[in-house]
Parts: sequence; structure tokens; C-alpha cells
Amino acid sequence: MHRLSWTIPISTHFNRALLGFDRFLFEHSSRVCRLAVHLGEALDVDGHDLAILALSARLHDVGKMAIPGGILNHPGPLDDAETTIMRSHSVQGERLVRSQCDIPFGDEVATIVRHHHEHWDGSGYPDGLRRQATPFLARIVAVADSWDALLSPRPYHPGCPASEVLHILRSERGFKHDPGIVDVFIEKIVPFLGDS
Repeated sequence: MHRLSWTIPISTHFNRALLGFDRFLFEHSSRVCRLAVHLGEALDVDGHDLAILALSARLHDVGKMAIPGGILNHPGPLDDAETTIMRSHSVQGERLVRSQCDIPFGDEVATIVRHHHEHWDGSGYPDGLRRQATPFLARIVAVADSWDALLSPRPYHPGCPASEVLHILRSERGFKHDPGIVDVFIEKIVPFLGDS
């Protein structure tokens, strides 16, 4: 697969801050960026939009730097109040991105960061957007994010094997995720991922 240059200017402040804040978050964001770019290419996203997609995926969880560590790394289910705080990370991320003048395509990136947890059926957050009301690039980031988050062990859940993640992703097709994007991910991206 063609690889976008990873030298696209990204806020040095955010890059260092993510790494210093939480190494897992930094590595997760790097993996989601690579997956989103490959998926974007498979969906014929190119040029300006592919650069926006790469930056948005890289920064999709930057708002988690505003979430207390006790909630971010809580070993088990969160209560309602903690869930509300955790879910605020997409809005916090949008605010952080908009506050930085050195991020290329800042408004577009901020919008995608805000909406990467919207669901196809309207059950997501922060705005409960449905279907095409959610920006297309945010829907791509959502699929890449789900894949990597489910594979990766965290204090609140063990990592799942790729076969189980694939089953979950198929089951979320059409209610959590855009079915067309899931289909392309399964057909054109998953075969190249091996047993990650």
C-alpha cells in the first residue's frame, strides 16, 4: 500500500505532550493514523483530504489529556458521572486543536476530532449525529479507532484477537459504523494486517 509521508507538519507541542502524557495513547494514535490513511486511500480519499485525515486520526484522542488519569485508566466499567467525563474528550480535543494556530487545516481537523465517536444510528456522542450528518473523514477515523482499541490491552479490558475484533466490527456494521466503510476496511485493509 502507498504510504503517506509521516512528515506532514503536526503540532510538535501535541506530539510531545501525547508521548509524555501516556505512551499507549501516543502509540494508539500513531496506529490509528496509519490505518485511517490506508482506509482513506482504499476509499479514494486523496490530496488535501488525505492530509486532513492523517492529522485528524493522529490527534483524534488528544482531548484525553484533559481527562483525569483515574478515569482514563480505570480498571473496569465507569459509572455514569465518569462516563460523562470520559466522553467529553472529543469536545476537549476539538477545543485543544482549535486553540493551536500551528495545526494545518485546523478547523477541519477539529471538526473530525469532535465527531469521531458519532454512530451511524445516531447513538454516539457528542452530538448524536446520524449517517451522513457525521463528516465522512470522522467515519473513517471511527472504524480505524475501533479496530485498534479492541485489539489493544488496556486496564479496563484485555486485548481481543483479530478474529474476534473482525466479528465485532461486522456486528457493528450499520448501527455503530458506516456499513460501506466497514465493508472496504474488511475487504481491502484487514487482509494486509496479518494476525496483529
